[in-house]
Amino acid sequence: MLKKKSIGIALACALALGAWSGSTFATPTNVGGVVWDPSSPLDLTVQALNFRESSISGVGNVLTGYGVIGSFNGTNEATFCPGCNLNFTFQYTVSSIIGNQVEFSPGSISFFVDNTSSFNVLNPATAGIGTPWLTLSGHTGSLLGFAGTAQLFSTIVGTVANPLTGSNGIGFLDATGGPAASYFQTHTQADGLGGFADFTLNSEFLFSAVRTCTGISPDPANICHYPITGTATLIGRTVPEPGEMGLLGLGLAFLGLLVRRRGKEADGRV
Repeated sequence: MLKKKSIGIALACALALGAWSGSTFATPTNVGGVVWDPSSPLDLTVQALNFRESSISGVGNVLTGYGVIGSFNGTNEATFCPGCNLNFTFQYTVSSIIGNQVEFSPGSISFFVDNTSSFNVLNPATAGIGTPWLTLSGHTGSLLGFAGTAQLFSTIVGTVANPLTGSNGIGFLDATGGPAASYFQTHTQADGLGGFADFTLNSEFLFSAVRTCTGISPDPANICHYPITGTATLIGRTVPEPGEMGLLGLGLAFLGLLVRRRGKEADGRV
């Protein structure tokens, strides 16, 4: 019979190996020039500052926009993307408008690593360029207070076409493409339907057209096509490094081997 003391020792060894692997292998991860520390207490928090987006007014309208990541796990661009920028474009289709509540489906966000660091928020053409890094696709979920299911939910202060301070959005996304996708496919964010997404998205936005704009341009290459500005935060997790999982597995295997050996000894005595 396996003594409790032996089980305790074996389990302690397994946990110690797992903890040691975390401290030993939790080195910065570099994917396509984007660097972050998966052991950071903030992992995974990605923030976009001063993004721009188009105005919508009815069901079927497509919301488009662009921006650049300003913070990755609390570090600035010079740290998480040295000599480059991580810019993005997005689009969401309006699926429902009820009062001040707007639902969007489908939707997606695409990230690019630009080694020329040419992003300029006043020039939409400088977004969506560089090497594809990550594609996030909308994940259908449910949000308390909203009637339907959707991939993005917005509560508007003011009007849908002219949102004021306090307007916000909450959505769900899955990592589906790009070289960074496998690092974020952790399914840790509850979607309100009993499932899990890879990311939750939280945003705040308001109508604030560039001062030189006299109206909304129909041209997506013109800054005046994007009269709304805002900030957004993506929350998720990083997949543990292979080394960490390997050593934790080794520790658990050691525990299993000890249990099996003790079992055979017990059978022999019988």
